[in-house]
Amino acid sequence: MKKSVLVLVAFSLSLGLAPATPPSDPPYHLTTVSWVISTRDNLDQDDRYVSLIGKVTKKIDDDTYWFTDGTGSVRLDSGDFQLPVGRKVVIGGRIDQAYLGFGHLEVDVKQWHYAKNP
Repeated sequence: MKKSVLVLVAFSLSLGLAPATPPSDPPYHLTTVSWVISTRDNLDQDDRYVSLIGKVTKKIDDDTYWFTDGTGSVRLDSGDFQLPVGRKVVIGGRIDQAYLGFGHLEVDVKQWHYAKNP
């Protein structure tokens, strides 16, 4: 029986019928706020996943914050996350461009955690 299963699996793989694997997390690009700001109006960088290390400086409303890493400041859309103001954090998110001058350049937060060295 085991031999039959192995033959069936090998045959399936040879036909390109490999078992589906769940999608992995998108690749995050470790960068700075100044780089994110420099992408303004560059639609090639829209939706790019980035990692930022710095501090949340201000809460604007339920899901909007200001963030800085010392190179500049950018808006964060935290979605369902409550972010700590004043603590050093690592933000993983997606660049969201302002189209045709409407809206704001911001980073949509997809994940976050406290930085190891506050």
